[in-house]
Amino acid sequence: MSRRAGRLYVVLILACILVAAVSLIVGTTGVGLSHYWSRARTESRPLLDLWARMAGLPLPRLAMGMLAGAALATAGAIFQALFRNPLASPYTLGVSSGASLGAAIAIMFAGGGLLYGLPVVSLFAFMGALLCVTVVYAIAHLRGGQSSSTLLLAGITIGFLCSAGIVLVLFLAQRQDMSVILQWMMGSLEILGFEPVLEALAMATLAGGAAMYLHRDLDLMMMGEVVAASRGVDVRRSRRLLYFTASLLTAGVVAHCGPIGFVGLLVPHAMRFFVGAGHQRLLPACALAGAAFLPLCDLLARNAMYWLRGEFRQVPVGVLTNLVGGGFFLYLLLTRRQERPTL
Repeated sequence: MSRRAGRLYVVLILACILVAAVSLIVGTTGVGLSHYWSRARTESRPLLDLWARMAGLPLPRLAMGMLAGAALATAGAIFQALFRNPLASPYTLGVSSGASLGAAIAIMFAGGGLLYGLPVVSLFAFMGALLCVTVVYAIAHLRGGQSSSTLLLAGITIGFLCSAGIVLVLFLAQRQDMSVILQWMMGSLEILGFEPVLEALAMATLAGGAAMYLHRDLDLMMMGEVVAASRGVDVRRSRRLLYFTASLLTAGVVAHCGPIGFVGLLVPHAMRFFVGAGHQRLLPACALAGAAFLPLCDLLARNAMYWLRGEFRQVPVGVLTNLVGGGFFLYLLLTRRQERPTL
């Protein structure tokens, strides 16, 4: 590990700690640890009562935000290397659209509740995401090549079909169901309890470990499939494992949080500038940066209306990440030096 990468890891870890501390102090809509502590002192509340009041702090939300940010950023780095496309993201292959369609169907027909102890909406969203991933891979397999370009085109096609299905569900749904579907599709970290965090953590740990194990294959596949094969990489096997690894990272997050865009597109770009393209350093950097970036966006989103207008309304975090990501790439578009064609 280079000294520069080591310093960056320390900075990112400190950023995660700082964002977590500020989130607990500020809390939800401006009410957090400082508020409960001041009330406990003025009203002479015992420590047990103070702890009971602190139970309302967004601890599961903070944990899910850090986990979701790390998973989406890592998945984005994998997809960009796998397709050798800087604009590839965790939602390129229709994972987000499939999860949204599954959630929309669950909300329309079931309305919520539990199934075998699991939330129906999250379960259907996860099943929809995995179904789309399987269909995309099956199309590429039937095509006979399973190349990166075939996977990319199949994913875009399935994403459009799922988007059409979502529009159809919205057209057929009742007004109250339509409102719930649209709110879910905006993306939110508002969860109940730590069960969703533990479920997503299990999938993220498994997929993240597989990605780190295949970091050398990612480096070689960025140079082209012919080069990777000449260096001893089983291209088809590695592509299949990396494809399902990144999809599993995305599906585990989208099933609980909804589609949160631009995290997997913006964070890998920024980290690649600091640590380079080597995935042994890039993947941990993306995970740490995502774990700090998404909770920070959620902190701003859930308190923006309270700070600006004194209203206890929370802006969905997916709206803020889209604004930040869109502004970032607009800045790159306007400041990037235009390439001149060569004769």
